[in-house]
Amino acid sequence: MERSNRRSILGRLKVLAVGGLLAIGTIVVSADAQAQQQPLQPAASMFASLTSGIQIQNLGSQPANATIEYYNTDGSLAFTQPVVYSSTDPKIPVNGSFTAYGKTMLVPTPFAGSAVVSADQPVSAIVNLLSGGPTTGEAYDGVGAPGVTANVPLFQQGNHGYNTTLHIQNTSGLANAVTVAFKGTGAPSPIIFNLAANGSIAVDATNDQITVPIFIGSVIVTGTQNIAVEVNQTNNAILFADTGSATGTTTVYAPLLQTNNHGWSTGLQVQNTGSSVTTVSLFLNGSTTAAATKDLNPGEPVTWFPIPTTDAGPAFVGSGTVTSSNGMPLLGVVNELNVGTGQGMAYSAFGAGTQSVEMPLVMFSNHGYYTGEQIQNIGTTAATVDLLINGNVVDTQTIAAGAAYPWFSTDSVKGPPLYGNQIVTSAVARGHSPTDQLVGIVNEITVPQATGDTSFVYEGFNSASP
Repeated sequence: MERSNRRSILGRLKVLAVGGLLAIGTIVVSADAQAQQQPLQPAASMFASLTSGIQIQNLGSQPANATIEYYNTDGSLAFTQPVVYSSTDPKIPVNGSFTAYGKTMLVPTPFAGSAVVSADQPVSAIVNLLSGGPTTGEAYDGVGAPGVTANVPLFQQGNHGYNTTLHIQNTSGLANAVTVAFKGTGAPSPIIFNLAANGSIAVDATNDQITVPIFIGSVIVTGTQNIAVEVNQTNNAILFADTGSATGTTTVYAPLLQTNNHGWSTGLQVQNTGSSVTTVSLFLNGSTTAAATKDLNPGEPVTWFPIPTTDAGPAFVGSGTVTSSNGMPLLGVVNELNVGTGQGMAYSAFGAGTQSVEMPLVMFSNHGYYTGEQIQNIGTTAATVDLLINGNVVDTQTIAAGAAYPWFSTDSVKGPPLYGNQIVTSAVARGHSPTDQLVGIVNEITVPQATGDTSFVYEGFNSASP
Protein backbone atom coordinates (compact mmCIF):
# COMPACT_ATOMS: atom_id res chain seq x y z
CA MET A 1 0.00 0.00 0.00
CA GLU A 2 1.29 3.45 -0.87
CA ARG A 3 1.99 5.77 2.03
CA SER A 4 1.47 9.52 1.93
CA ASN A 5 3.43 12.05 3.97
CA ARG A 6 2.65 15.79 4.08
CA ARG A 7 5.31 18.19 5.33
CA SER A 8 4.54 21.85 5.92
CA ILE A 9 7.20 24.19 4.58
CA LEU A 10 6.89 27.27 6.73
CA GLY A 11 8.09 30.67 5.71
CA ARG A 12 6.94 34.11 4.97
CA LEU A 13 7.53 33.88 1.23
CA LYS A 14 7.36 36.65 -1.33
CA VAL A 15 8.65 36.38 -4.88
CA LEU A 16 11.18 39.00 -5.93
CA ALA A 17 11.22 40.77 -9.26
CA VAL A 18 13.78 38.21 -10.41
CA GLY A 19 11.57 35.36 -11.62
CA GLY A 20 11.20 32.39 -9.33
CA LEU A 21 13.15 33.58 -6.29
CA LEU A 22 11.31 33.58 -2.96
CA ALA A 23 11.86 36.08 -0.19
CA ILE A 24 10.67 36.78 3.33
CA GLY A 25 8.71 39.98 2.87
CA THR A 26 5.85 42.09 4.17
CA ILE A 27 2.91 40.05 5.42
CA VAL A 28 -0.55 40.81 4.11
CA VAL A 29 -2.95 39.80 6.92
CA SER A 30 -6.41 38.82 5.73
CA ALA A 31 -9.59 40.08 7.35
CA ASP A 32 -10.26 36.79 9.13
CA ALA A 33 -6.69 36.69 10.44
CA GLN A 34 -7.16 40.07 12.10
CA ALA A 35 -10.06 39.09 14.40
CA GLN A 36 -8.32 39.10 17.78
CA GLN A 37 -8.12 40.94 21.08
CA GLN A 38 -5.76 43.59 19.68
CA PRO A 39 -5.39 43.35 15.89
CA LEU A 40 -1.92 42.49 14.65
CA GLN A 41 -0.48 44.74 12.02
CA PRO A 42 1.45 43.35 9.04
CA ALA A 43 4.97 42.33 10.05
CA ALA A 44 7.83 44.33 8.58
CA SER A 45 10.45 42.62 6.44
CA MET A 46 13.85 42.29 8.09
CA PHE A 47 15.48 40.94 4.91
CA ALA A 48 13.83 42.27 1.78
CA SER A 49 16.11 40.20 -0.47
CA LEU A 50 15.92 36.87 1.37
CA THR A 51 15.53 33.96 -1.07
CA SER A 52 14.34 30.43 -0.32
CA GLY A 53 14.91 26.95 -1.69
CA ILE A 54 13.08 23.73 -0.79
CA GLN A 55 15.01 20.43 -0.82
CA ILE A 56 12.86 17.25 -0.86
CA GLN A 57 14.34 13.79 -0.18
CA ASN A 58 12.61 10.48 -0.89
CA LEU A 59 12.84 8.28 2.23
CA GLY A 60 10.68 5.50 0.81
CA SER A 61 11.32 2.17 -0.85
CA GLN A 62 9.94 3.20 -4.26
CA PRO A 63 10.39 6.25 -6.54
CA ALA A 64 8.15 9.08 -5.29
CA ASN A 65 5.57 11.26 -6.99
CA ALA A 66 5.60 14.58 -5.14
CA THR A 67 3.63 17.84 -5.25
CA ILE A 68 4.21 21.28 -3.72
CA GLU A 69 1.12 23.34 -2.85
CA TYR A 70 1.67 27.05 -2.26
CA TYR A 71 -0.86 28.88 -0.04
CA ASN A 72 -1.38 32.63 0.24
CA THR A 73 -1.43 34.11 3.75
CA ASP A 74 -5.24 34.24 3.61
CA GLY A 75 -5.30 30.46 3.06
CA SER A 76 -6.25 30.46 -0.62
CA LEU A 77 -4.35 28.09 -2.90
CA ALA A 78 -1.89 30.09 -5.00
CA PHE A 79 -0.37 27.31 -7.11
CA THR A 80 0.13 23.55 -7.29
CA GLN A 81 3.49 22.34 -8.61
CA PRO A 82 3.93 18.68 -9.57
CA VAL A 83 7.57 17.81 -8.94
CA VAL A 84 9.45 16.80 -12.10
CA TYR A 85 12.73 15.16 -11.11
CA SER A 86 14.08 14.89 -14.66
CA SER A 87 12.96 15.12 -18.28
CA THR A 88 12.92 11.31 -18.51
CA ASP A 89 11.26 10.47 -15.16
CA PRO A 90 9.24 12.83 -12.92
CA LYS A 91 9.60 10.59 -9.85
CA ILE A 92 12.22 11.27 -7.17
CA PRO A 93 14.40 8.13 -6.93
CA VAL A 94 14.86 6.25 -3.66
CA ASN A 95 17.22 8.28 -1.42
CA GLY A 96 17.29 10.94 -4.14
CA SER A 97 16.43 14.60 -3.71
CA PHE A 98 14.78 17.41 -5.67
CA THR A 99 15.44 21.12 -5.21
CA ALA A 100 12.75 23.74 -5.84
CA TYR A 101 14.70 26.96 -6.30
CA GLY A 102 14.86 29.64 -8.95
CA LYS A 103 13.55 28.25 -12.22
CA THR A 104 12.48 24.97 -10.60
CA MET A 105 10.19 26.76 -8.09
CA LEU A 106 7.17 27.39 -10.29
CA VAL A 107 4.81 29.45 -8.10
CA PRO A 108 3.79 32.56 -10.06
CA THR A 109 5.05 35.96 -8.97
CA PRO A 110 4.35 37.85 -6.78
CA PHE A 111 3.58 35.43 -3.94
CA ALA A 112 3.36 35.58 -0.14
CA GLY A 113 2.44 32.58 2.00
CA SER A 114 3.45 29.04 2.95
CA ALA A 115 3.79 25.66 1.25
CA VAL A 116 2.98 21.98 1.76
CA VAL A 117 4.88 19.07 0.19
CA SER A 118 2.89 15.86 -0.47
CA ALA A 119 4.15 12.54 -1.80
CA ASP A 120 3.11 8.90 -2.28
CA GLN A 121 6.29 7.82 -0.43
CA PRO A 122 7.67 9.10 2.90
CA VAL A 123 9.65 12.28 2.23
CA SER A 124 11.63 14.84 4.19
CA ALA A 125 12.04 18.49 3.29
CA ILE A 126 14.30 21.35 4.33
CA VAL A 127 14.26 25.05 3.47
CA ASN A 128 17.42 27.08 2.86
CA LEU A 129 17.20 30.85 3.34
CA LEU A 130 19.69 33.27 1.75
CA SER A 131 19.87 37.03 1.38
CA GLY A 132 22.18 39.53 -0.22
CA GLY A 133 21.38 42.65 1.78
CA PRO A 134 22.61 41.96 4.38
CA THR A 135 24.23 38.63 3.50
CA THR A 136 22.59 35.93 5.63
CA GLY A 137 21.89 32.23 5.42
CA GLU A 138 20.07 29.61 7.47
CA ALA A 139 18.08 26.40 7.08
CA TYR A 140 15.18 24.68 8.83
CA ASP A 141 13.26 21.40 8.58
CA GLY A 142 9.75 21.13 7.23
CA VAL A 143 7.23 20.07 9.88
CA GLY A 144 6.04 16.51 9.29
CA ALA A 145 3.68 16.17 12.28
CA PRO A 146 1.79 19.41 13.07
CA GLY A 147 -0.20 19.50 16.31
CA VAL A 148 -2.50 21.80 18.25
CA THR A 149 0.51 22.88 20.34
CA ALA A 150 3.96 24.05 19.29
CA ASN A 151 6.59 24.78 21.94
CA VAL A 152 9.41 27.23 21.21
CA PRO A 153 12.34 26.91 23.67
CA LEU A 154 13.90 30.30 22.86
CA PHE A 155 12.22 33.65 22.15
CA GLN A 156 14.23 36.89 22.33
CA GLN A 157 13.18 40.50 22.16
CA GLY A 158 15.68 43.31 22.58
CA ASN A 159 18.40 40.88 23.74
CA HIS A 160 21.62 42.63 22.68
CA GLY A 161 19.91 43.52 19.41
CA TYR A 162 18.32 40.10 18.80
CA ASN A 163 14.61 39.76 18.10
CA THR A 164 12.46 36.75 17.21
CA THR A 165 9.81 36.21 14.54
CA LEU A 166 7.29 33.38 14.82
CA HIS A 167 5.89 32.14 11.48
CA ILE A 168 2.64 30.37 12.33
CA GLN A 169 0.83 28.23 9.76
CA ASN A 170 -2.69 26.80 10.05
CA THR A 171 -2.16 23.32 8.59
CA SER A 172 -5.88 22.47 8.66
CA GLY A 173 -8.75 23.27 6.36
CA LEU A 174 -10.72 24.90 9.19
CA ALA A 175 -10.58 28.30 10.90
CA ASN A 176 -8.10 28.24 13.79
CA ALA A 177 -8.08 30.29 17.01
CA VAL A 178 -4.42 30.67 18.05
CA THR A 179 -2.88 31.75 21.37
CA VAL A 180 0.78 32.72 21.80
CA ALA A 181 1.79 32.43 25.48
CA PHE A 182 5.18 33.64 26.74
CA LYS A 183 7.06 31.94 29.60
CA GLY A 184 9.93 33.32 31.67
CA THR A 185 10.84 36.27 33.88
CA GLY A 186 8.92 39.39 32.85
CA ALA A 187 6.80 37.45 30.35
CA PRO A 188 4.34 39.61 28.36
CA SER A 189 0.62 38.88 28.19
CA PRO A 190 -0.60 36.24 25.71
CA ILE A 191 -1.49 37.21 22.14
CA ILE A 192 -4.71 35.78 20.67
CA PHE A 193 -5.75 35.82 17.00
CA ASN A 194 -7.60 33.79 14.35
CA LEU A 195 -6.07 32.14 11.28
CA ALA A 196 -8.11 31.27 8.22
CA ALA A 197 -8.04 27.69 6.90
CA ASN A 198 -4.53 27.04 5.47
CA GLY A 199 -3.59 30.62 6.37
CA SER A 200 -0.39 31.90 7.96
CA ILE A 201 0.97 34.93 9.81
CA ALA A 202 4.22 36.32 11.18
CA VAL A 203 4.42 37.54 14.79
CA ASP A 204 7.53 39.59 15.45
CA ALA A 205 8.93 42.65 17.15
CA THR A 206 7.04 45.00 14.82
CA ASN A 207 3.57 43.69 15.64
CA ASP A 208 3.66 41.29 18.61
CA GLN A 209 2.27 43.74 21.20
CA ILE A 210 5.14 43.04 23.62
CA THR A 211 5.63 46.20 25.65
CA VAL A 212 8.61 45.06 27.74
CA PRO A 213 11.90 46.32 26.26
CA ILE A 214 13.83 43.09 26.92
CA PHE A 215 12.47 39.57 27.15
CA ILE A 216 14.32 36.22 26.99
CA GLY A 217 12.19 33.15 27.48
CA SER A 218 10.12 30.50 25.76
CA VAL A 219 6.76 30.37 23.98
CA ILE A 220 3.85 27.96 23.81
CA VAL A 221 1.64 28.36 20.71
CA THR A 222 -1.72 26.60 20.81
CA GLY A 223 -4.54 26.39 18.31
CA THR A 224 -8.01 24.91 18.06
CA GLN A 225 -6.70 23.15 14.92
CA ASN A 226 -3.24 21.87 13.99
CA ILE A 227 -0.48 24.42 13.50
CA ALA A 228 3.17 24.48 12.46
CA VAL A 229 5.63 27.10 13.71
CA GLU A 230 8.98 28.24 12.28
CA VAL A 231 11.21 30.57 14.34
CA ASN A 232 13.66 33.19 13.07
CA GLN A 233 16.02 35.03 15.42
CA THR A 234 18.07 37.92 14.09
CA ASN A 235 20.02 41.06 14.93
CA ASN A 236 19.67 42.17 11.27
CA ALA A 237 23.11 40.76 10.49
CA ILE A 238 23.01 37.16 11.79
CA LEU A 239 20.07 34.80 11.25
CA PHE A 240 19.07 31.73 13.29
CA ALA A 241 16.12 29.47 12.35
CA ASP A 242 14.43 26.44 13.89
CA THR A 243 10.92 24.99 14.27
CA GLY A 244 8.56 24.59 17.20
CA SER A 245 7.58 21.13 18.41
CA ALA A 246 4.22 19.73 19.50
CA THR A 247 5.69 17.42 22.13
CA GLY A 248 8.77 17.00 24.31
CA THR A 249 10.65 13.98 25.64
CA THR A 250 12.19 13.19 29.02
CA THR A 251 15.66 13.27 27.43
CA VAL A 252 16.93 15.53 24.63
CA TYR A 253 20.12 15.17 22.61
CA ALA A 254 22.41 17.77 21.02
CA PRO A 255 24.81 16.22 18.44
CA LEU A 256 27.09 19.28 18.30
CA LEU A 257 28.16 21.59 21.14
CA GLN A 258 31.20 23.85 20.84
CA THR A 259 33.28 26.31 22.84
CA ASN A 260 36.04 28.41 21.22
CA ASN A 261 36.29 26.02 18.25
CA HIS A 262 37.92 28.23 15.59
CA GLY A 263 35.71 31.04 16.86
CA TRP A 264 32.54 28.92 17.16
CA SER A 265 30.64 28.54 20.44
CA THR A 266 27.16 27.23 21.17
CA GLY A 267 24.33 28.07 23.51
CA LEU A 268 21.91 25.33 24.59
CA GLN A 269 18.39 26.35 25.60
CA VAL A 270 16.15 23.70 27.23
CA GLN A 271 12.44 24.16 28.03
CA ASN A 272 10.32 22.22 30.53
CA THR A 273 7.14 21.55 28.54
CA GLY A 274 5.58 19.49 31.36
CA SER A 275 3.07 20.36 34.06
CA SER A 276 5.37 20.05 37.12
CA VAL A 277 8.67 21.43 38.35
CA THR A 278 11.63 19.32 37.24
CA THR A 279 15.41 19.29 37.60
CA VAL A 280 17.26 19.14 34.29
CA SER A 281 20.81 17.77 34.08
CA LEU A 282 23.35 18.25 31.26
CA PHE A 283 25.80 15.45 30.37
CA LEU A 284 28.60 15.84 27.81
CA ASN A 285 30.02 13.19 25.44
CA GLY A 286 28.23 10.32 27.15
CA SER A 287 29.58 11.11 30.63
CA THR A 288 27.55 9.95 33.63
CA THR A 289 28.59 13.03 35.64
CA ALA A 290 26.40 16.08 35.13
CA ALA A 291 28.14 19.22 33.88
CA ALA A 292 25.21 21.35 35.13
CA THR A 293 21.75 21.09 36.73
CA LYS A 294 18.82 23.50 36.96
CA ASP A 295 15.32 23.47 38.48
CA LEU A 296 12.66 24.51 35.94
CA ASN A 297 9.02 25.45 36.48
CA PRO A 298 6.42 24.35 33.89
CA GLY A 299 7.10 26.10 30.57
CA GLU A 300 10.31 27.66 31.91
CA PRO A 301 13.62 27.51 29.97
CA VAL A 302 17.29 27.46 30.97
CA THR A 303 20.16 28.78 28.85
CA TRP A 304 23.67 27.34 29.06
CA PHE A 305 26.17 29.65 27.34
CA PRO A 306 28.98 28.91 27.21
CA ILE A 307 28.53 25.18 27.72
CA PRO A 308 29.32 24.50 31.41
CA THR A 309 32.79 23.11 32.26
CA THR A 310 34.11 23.72 28.71
CA ASP A 311 35.30 27.34 28.73
CA ALA A 312 38.36 27.04 30.98
CA GLY A 313 40.46 24.77 28.77
CA PRO A 314 41.19 24.26 25.07
CA ALA A 315 38.57 24.26 22.34
CA PHE A 316 35.63 21.95 23.02
CA VAL A 317 33.74 20.01 20.34
CA GLY A 318 31.31 17.38 21.55
CA SER A 319 27.75 16.27 22.13
CA GLY A 320 25.20 16.77 24.90
CA THR A 321 22.40 14.89 26.63
CA VAL A 322 19.84 16.57 28.91
CA THR A 323 17.52 14.62 31.23
CA SER A 324 14.58 15.54 33.47
CA SER A 325 14.44 14.21 37.04
CA ASN A 326 10.79 13.17 37.19
CA GLY A 327 9.66 12.33 33.68
CA MET A 328 8.68 15.86 32.61
CA PRO A 329 9.00 16.39 28.83
CA LEU A 330 11.73 18.69 27.53
CA LEU A 331 12.57 20.55 24.32
CA GLY A 332 15.91 22.06 23.35
CA VAL A 333 17.46 24.32 20.75
CA VAL A 334 21.16 24.95 20.04
CA ASN A 335 22.46 28.25 18.67
CA GLU A 336 25.85 28.09 16.96
CA LEU A 337 27.59 31.48 16.91
CA ASN A 338 30.87 32.83 15.57
CA VAL A 339 31.09 36.43 16.72
CA GLY A 340 34.38 37.06 14.92
CA THR A 341 33.05 36.21 11.45
CA GLY A 342 29.41 37.19 12.06
CA GLN A 343 28.03 33.68 11.51
CA GLY A 344 25.05 32.08 13.23
CA MET A 345 22.81 29.02 12.88
CA ALA A 346 20.37 27.06 15.08
CA TYR A 347 19.04 23.53 15.30
CA SER A 348 16.46 21.74 17.44
CA ALA A 349 17.67 19.10 19.89
CA PHE A 350 16.37 15.57 19.36
CA GLY A 351 14.05 13.47 21.51
CA ALA A 352 14.63 10.04 19.96
CA GLY A 353 16.82 8.27 17.45
CA THR A 354 16.60 5.55 14.80
CA GLN A 355 18.93 3.25 12.92
CA SER A 356 19.28 5.71 10.03
CA VAL A 357 19.58 9.48 9.66
CA GLU A 358 18.54 10.88 6.27
CA MET A 359 20.16 14.12 5.05
CA PRO A 360 18.46 15.71 2.00
CA LEU A 361 21.34 18.06 1.16
CA VAL A 362 25.10 17.52 1.34
CA MET A 363 27.56 19.55 -0.70
CA PHE A 364 31.17 19.69 -1.79
CA SER A 365 32.56 22.80 -3.50
CA ASN A 366 29.08 24.01 -4.47
CA HIS A 367 29.87 27.64 -5.24
CA GLY A 368 32.11 27.62 -2.16
CA TYR A 369 29.68 25.64 0.06
CA TYR A 370 30.65 22.49 1.95
CA THR A 371 28.72 20.45 4.49
CA GLY A 372 29.65 18.74 7.75
CA GLU A 373 27.55 15.87 9.08
CA GLN A 374 27.58 15.39 12.88
CA ILE A 375 26.04 12.05 13.96
CA GLN A 376 25.41 11.25 17.64
CA ASN A 377 24.92 7.75 19.04
CA ILE A 378 22.19 8.12 21.67
CA GLY A 379 22.08 4.40 22.42
CA THR A 380 23.60 2.67 25.43
CA THR A 381 26.31 0.76 23.53
CA ALA A 382 28.84 1.65 20.83
CA ALA A 383 27.47 1.78 17.27
CA THR A 384 29.20 1.06 13.96
CA VAL A 385 27.89 3.62 11.47
CA ASP A 386 28.19 3.84 7.67
CA LEU A 387 27.99 7.10 5.75
CA LEU A 388 26.33 6.55 2.37
CA ILE A 389 26.25 8.89 -0.62
CA ASN A 390 23.90 7.86 -3.44
CA GLY A 391 23.64 4.42 -1.87
CA ASN A 392 27.42 3.90 -1.70
CA VAL A 393 29.31 3.55 1.58
CA VAL A 394 32.05 6.21 1.65
CA ASP A 395 33.16 5.79 5.26
CA THR A 396 32.52 3.72 8.40
CA GLN A 397 33.08 4.81 12.01
CA THR A 398 32.48 3.37 15.48
CA ILE A 399 30.77 5.91 17.76
CA ALA A 400 30.71 5.44 21.55
CA ALA A 401 27.44 5.67 23.47
CA GLY A 402 26.45 9.33 23.92
CA ALA A 403 29.28 10.57 21.71
CA ALA A 404 29.20 11.99 18.17
CA TYR A 405 31.36 11.77 15.04
CA PRO A 406 31.89 14.66 12.59
CA TRP A 407 32.14 13.94 8.88
CA PHE A 408 33.25 16.89 6.77
CA SER A 409 32.88 17.02 2.99
CA THR A 410 36.51 17.83 2.29
CA ASP A 411 37.30 14.20 3.14
CA SER A 412 34.82 11.30 3.19
CA VAL A 413 31.89 12.99 1.46
CA LYS A 414 34.02 13.95 -1.55
CA GLY A 415 34.70 10.29 -2.13
CA PRO A 416 36.49 10.21 -5.52
CA PRO A 417 36.34 8.59 -8.00
CA LEU A 418 32.55 8.63 -7.55
CA TYR A 419 32.29 12.41 -7.70
CA GLY A 420 33.77 15.39 -9.46
CA ASN A 421 34.84 18.66 -7.91
CA GLN A 422 31.27 19.89 -7.32
CA ILE A 423 28.68 17.79 -5.50
CA VAL A 424 25.07 18.53 -4.55
CA THR A 425 23.32 15.38 -3.37
CA SER A 426 21.81 13.62 -0.35
CA ALA A 427 23.30 11.29 2.26
CA VAL A 428 22.37 8.64 4.84
CA ALA A 429 24.11 7.71 8.10
CA ARG A 430 23.15 4.12 8.98
CA GLY A 431 23.97 1.93 11.95
CA HIS A 432 24.87 -1.71 11.37
CA SER A 433 22.41 -2.96 14.01
CA PRO A 434 18.62 -2.44 13.89
CA THR A 435 18.84 -1.49 17.58
CA ASP A 436 21.25 1.41 16.92
CA GLN A 437 19.86 4.83 17.88
CA LEU A 438 21.30 7.76 15.91
CA VAL A 439 20.54 11.46 15.48
CA GLY A 440 22.38 14.06 13.45
CA ILE A 441 22.68 17.54 12.00
CA VAL A 442 24.19 19.01 8.84
CA ASN A 443 26.16 22.27 8.89
CA GLU A 444 26.52 24.16 5.60
CA ILE A 445 29.47 26.59 5.49
CA THR A 446 31.58 28.44 2.96
CA VAL A 447 35.31 27.65 2.57
CA PRO A 448 37.02 30.06 2.73
CA GLN A 449 34.52 31.90 4.91
CA ALA A 450 32.49 34.35 2.85
CA THR A 451 31.56 37.80 4.13
CA GLY A 452 28.32 37.99 6.09
CA ASP A 453 26.25 35.23 7.70
CA THR A 454 26.60 32.46 5.12
CA SER A 455 26.26 29.46 7.47
CA PHE A 456 23.29 27.08 7.70
CA VAL A 457 22.31 24.06 9.77
CA TYR A 458 19.41 21.61 9.58
CA GLU A 459 18.36 18.51 11.51
CA GLY A 460 18.78 15.13 9.82
CA PHE A 461 15.55 13.10 9.50
CA ASN A 462 15.26 9.90 11.48
CA SER A 463 14.31 6.73 9.65
CA ALA A 464 14.12 3.10 10.76
CA SER A 465 14.57 1.90 7.18
CA PRO A 466 17.61 -0.36 6.73
